[in-house]
Amino acid sequence: MLGTFCLGFVVTIKGPNHLKSEVNLKELFSRYVAGKASADELSYLLDLFQQEEDSVLLRALILEELENEEQLSLTTHQHAILDRVSVVLHQNIHRRKALMRKLYIGWSAAAVLLMTGLWIGYKWMSSGPSILNSTEEVAIVPGADKATLVLEDGRVIVLDSNTNIEGKEKFVFADSGGMMTFSSACLPAPEKGQSRTVQTPKGGQFAILLADGSKVWLNAESSITFPTQFDQSKRSVEITGEVYFEVAKDQSKPFLVHTRQQTIQVLGTHFNVNAYRERKVVQTSLLEGSVAVLAGGKKVRLYPGQMSLWNQDGGGLNVETIPDMENLLAWKDGMFYFDNSNIKEIMLVLARWYNVEFVFEEGDYSNCVFDGMISKKESINQVLKILGASQQLSFEIMGNKIVVSQPQS
Repeated sequence: MLGTFCLGFVVTIKGPNHLKSEVNLKELFSRYVAGKASADELSYLLDLFQQEEDSVLLRALILEELENEEQLSLTTHQHAILDRVSVVLHQNIHRRKALMRKLYIGWSAAAVLLMTGLWIGYKWMSSGPSILNSTEEVAIVPGADKATLVLEDGRVIVLDSNTNIEGKEKFVFADSGGMMTFSSACLPAPEKGQSRTVQTPKGGQFAILLADGSKVWLNAESSITFPTQFDQSKRSVEITGEVYFEVAKDQSKPFLVHTRQQTIQVLGTHFNVNAYRERKVVQTSLLEGSVAVLAGGKKVRLYPGQMSLWNQDGGGLNVETIPDMENLLAWKDGMFYFDNSNIKEIMLVLARWYNVEFVFEEGDYSNCVFDGMISKKESINQVLKILGASQQLSFEIMGNKIVVSQPQS
């Protein structure tokens, strides 16, 4: 009901330009919340969101209104609208992230839901009907908790909520955050000195609880190889893709992570490693504790808030400050987070999660960048509508292939 009204209403109204001099913005917003705003006044409110000098004040008014409301129970549909609205609110105010975090937590007022829903509906509809086209009906679903376990003898076990193995509840279960988790210690090996691998496909994610109590989260198309039992002097693993670690402390056994000619030495800490092959660099980001990174004959020590960048093809090993600590693990928490990301970088992320292929038609996409957060539970169609509306891009879905183009001017 809400979504239908949003899209049907805003495209039929036009706001007069003379209202700004006659109506104080706070009064206009208050009239809207009280249900007293005219159609012209509401249309004008929506238009003001696109003007930076007014949008900051209006966003602050929304936040104030929401903080005055009691927490409401939102429907799934309303949650979806909030996810979409958050992306547009985030654009062009990248430095106001504290406000965005509060909006994620506090959005509940029905009136504000309606207004922001109306606004985003207006944004999409004004972009024209050609943002997204499909030559056939194909169900492209978001990723899910799934992985495969390769045992020491070569056998492969599918790990997901449907795993049908006797006693599986001992080693496959949902963690406190709801993500499916494999417990290595609860599936003992007959012999020492052998290795196992957990790997996620495109469209998969999974968590692993290692025998020493360390926990590991795998992003899509990632893997970790670990011994069935760690030896007496060290704990050594190998990874591919993107992996987040919370390493159990053990001063007598350093924890070693190997990936793409780089080694990370850990005693007990929280850190994220992004080592996807299509990236030129391996990025190791430290959230808690301290780690040493060795690569190319060089060793650097990281402290919380720092990251190392290792380029094995040139550029060496360097240390920088993490630009946005709080959104570093958005992928683990069920969100896509894009920070001034080029559309081609974004499509690599989406291709892994939705298990699709993106093909770019000829054109200059260097200025197509995007700031925002989008729920990983969104359908691919909805994500493409958001990106298309903000960047004047068109998408054509052809089976599991999506063609990206720039509309002819």
